[in-house]
Amino acid sequence: MVTAIFGGTFDPVHNGHLHVLSQIERYTDFEMVIMIPVCIPPHKVYTRHVTDEQRIKMLDLAITSWRQLHAGSTLKVGIDDCEIRRKGTSYMYDTVRDISHRYDIDGNISVIIGDDLLHGLPTWYRFDELKSLVSFTVIKREGHQNPPEYSGVELRMLENSRYEASSSDIRRFAAHEEYNKLSGILPESVLHYIKEHGLYRT
Repeated sequence: MVTAIFGGTFDPVHNGHLHVLSQIERYTDFEMVIMIPVCIPPHKVYTRHVTDEQRIKMLDLAITSWRQLHAGSTLKVGIDDCEIRRKGTSYMYDTVRDISHRYDIDGNISVIIGDDLLHGLPTWYRFDELKSLVSFTVIKREGHQNPPEYSGVELRMLENSRYEASSSDIRRFAAHEEYNKLSGILPESVLHYIKEHGLYRT
């Protein structure tokens, strides 16, 4: 299958992430997207707010919601917890090597990134090797018009519509139990799970 990897902290997953899936379905020929919750991101400080199991559960609920809204879609969307199981810093090079060995993938895997990450790509772990193993599908977030040119790097820039959502805002609203502000930002199943388990409360 023509496959893409979509990684993130997903703490929590929100409608902005699901919007990315919809744009991938619309603008690409990918047959499968594998969503991968990170363990320790290499490029930012990440403080866990819930357990890894809870992040995965919310991701599963969100994907189920997305499938229900896109009942006719042929795009397969799954979750792989390889970075959590591997522990330590989550390097995309290691993840790509792992996924490539365990899935039936046609051609190179594509890594879905936001355009805000473009200029930092050369700093990625073993980037010279990684760029020969993957392409990069770039989601418009900040609207960069002139992406950098890197030798040997395959970039696919999408002209997607943007969806503004912030996990930090969601956590802040949930901490103060302002759930009415989350209704349009989270899938209802994820919002119910957060409320039921008291997640993100201070």
